[in-house]
Amino acid sequence: MIIATTLFAILMAATFLLLAGAIAGLRHAATLSGRSEDVLAASNRLERLIVEMQSGARGYEITRNEIFLRPWKAARAALPAETAEFRRLAAEINTDQAKRADTIARAATSYLDDFSVPLVTALQEGRQPSLPPAQAVSEGQRRVAALRSDFDRFVSVQSSLTTRYEQRSMKASRRAMAAAGAAAVSSIALALLFTSYLTRALVRPVRRASIMAADLARGELGVRMPETSLGEIGLLERRFNTMAHSLETSHHKLCRIAEEQAALRRVATLVARAVSPHETFGTVAAELGRILGADFVVISRFEPDRMETVVGSWKAEERAEAAPPVGSSWSLEGRSLESSVARTGRPARMTDYQRATSGIGVWARTRGVRSGTGCPVVVEGRLWGVVIAFTTAEEPQPEGIEARMIDYTELVGTAIANAESRAKLTAARARLVAASDETRRRIERDLHDGAQQRLVSLGLELRAAETSVPDGQSVLSERLSTTAEGLSDVLEDLQEISRGLHPAILSKGGLRPAIKALARRAGVPVELDLNVDRRFDERLEVAVYYIVAEAVANATEHASASFVRIRLDAGDDEIGLRVEDDGNAGTTPGPGDPGIIGLKDRVEALGGTVGVESPSAAGTALVIRIPLWPGRSSRYGA
Repeated sequence: MIIATTLFAILMAATFLLLAGAIAGLRHAATLSGRSEDVLAASNRLERLIVEMQSGARGYEITRNEIFLRPWKAARAALPAETAEFRRLAAEINTDQAKRADTIARAATSYLDDFSVPLVTALQEGRQPSLPPAQAVSEGQRRVAALRSDFDRFVSVQSSLTTRYEQRSMKASRRAMAAAGAAAVSSIALALLFTSYLTRALVRPVRRASIMAADLARGELGVRMPETSLGEIGLLERRFNTMAHSLETSHHKLCRIAEEQAALRRVATLVARAVSPHETFGTVAAELGRILGADFVVISRFEPDRMETVVGSWKAEERAEAAPPVGSSWSLEGRSLESSVARTGRPARMTDYQRATSGIGVWARTRGVRSGTGCPVVVEGRLWGVVIAFTTAEEPQPEGIEARMIDYTELVGTAIANAESRAKLTAARARLVAASDETRRRIERDLHDGAQQRLVSLGLELRAAETSVPDGQSVLSERLSTTAEGLSDVLEDLQEISRGLHPAILSKGGLRPAIKALARRAGVPVELDLNVDRRFDERLEVAVYYIVAEAVANATEHASASFVRIRLDAGDDEIGLRVEDDGNAGTTPGPGDPGIIGLKDRVEALGGTVGVESPSAAGTALVIRIPLWPGRSSRYGA
């Protein structure tokens, strides 16, 4: 018994040592993996700051618009702290990564101090930068490309280290399995000498530990051991369970972060594509509802009269009740979460909707909502609205939910600011086009009332003088007749110019007769398909007329076309125009084409779109779509 006990003690001691080493290896690997995630996240943030500085400086250099300096200034302010954090985290990995991080940090600081700040400062002070614009762009791209290359090398090395940590964890798990297996086999041999108590106390717990280690190695993080043993075996069971719980928590956290980042990328893609704010609002509400596990999500815009208007909403699929409809207005008066946000401009919570008295507060109470969290939407420094996540669960929403909502509210603010900028640009274009049309009308009116009438009078006087010439003065009579005919030709030319500036037939009869008259004057045959039976807004008719005139002129003068087809359709919501020719094809007019630029400005000022189709050997087609009511638009940021 003494010899068996000694052998058993030696065997179990060795097994426990191997298991302890495996546990330590697993914990160390988990720690290193966590550090790897932190340093990769810091690298991503620092790289994003560099890109924001580059894009902000480049946008300001092109437009001189201070709005592009806001992200640049924010990135510049955050760069020192992010650089220090990146160095600190890299130093915890190893010396080589710390050196790479120092190199990246110095390069980022150099890019800021030696290039970006001098460039922006020179532009703000109205001085010529030290580098010409083209060289400045090239130098900035070169520096950023070098930084991205350094980031890629850093991330690649860190990924290799992470893989190495995982392999080390697998080795430790295999050692633990081997040790447990050896202990099990030896325990069976020694079971003839020991009592069943020793079997139950040692063999079975060790076997459970080995099975759990294998399950953890395969990624089954939900397994647990029953904590029924005494002494060191019981401690081992508790440690294994603690380790499994820690790994499972970390895994869920990483999955949640990945899911949130994917949702943010989807929303950011919509904002970058400049889709309508309504579509962005709906997407943000849906993504937030799924990420936060809410029952309802509402996005509201604050109105000046203490009202709020719902611009986006979402409800969980299992909820039978509908969310507040988009476009509905609710009172802010009374006790509510949204009124608190409107008053303070800061995130707020409400955990008892039994006392809510505002419009949406009463709606939430009738739907069984128990708590809600709201974050403000800020557009260019002003409070625009609020995003609220409601839940009917008895437990209050977890801490930190406000921070998870802020990224989405910032994207909503960006989408609204972009929509406002596009609306201002469209209004400016419309004013320019209107001024141009008014100038044409004034010139046409001046020509008609002034020069044309004067030429008619002079022609009549010459004809009268011709009839009063005495007989025998044939030379004088011929000269007067020739002069009168010349005046008549000049008058016809002037009338043609007047019709080109602003044809009277367009003002009197509309698009159908005006385009027909334009087709009759064209130098090539023109086929017309005009599905228009009513009058439209004057700006719209003038725009369509000049688009057709420009397209016909391009086809005859530049494309050497022998045939032009014009199709005009008027629907309930928009006008569709298609001008085709059989001229020289294969080359699409570029952005610098003056004719295309003029057409785009006129069409986009009315809220329309311009498309050019020019396939090889198939002529050219100009496709225009213009809404019938370009002045009607939604209020996104008033």
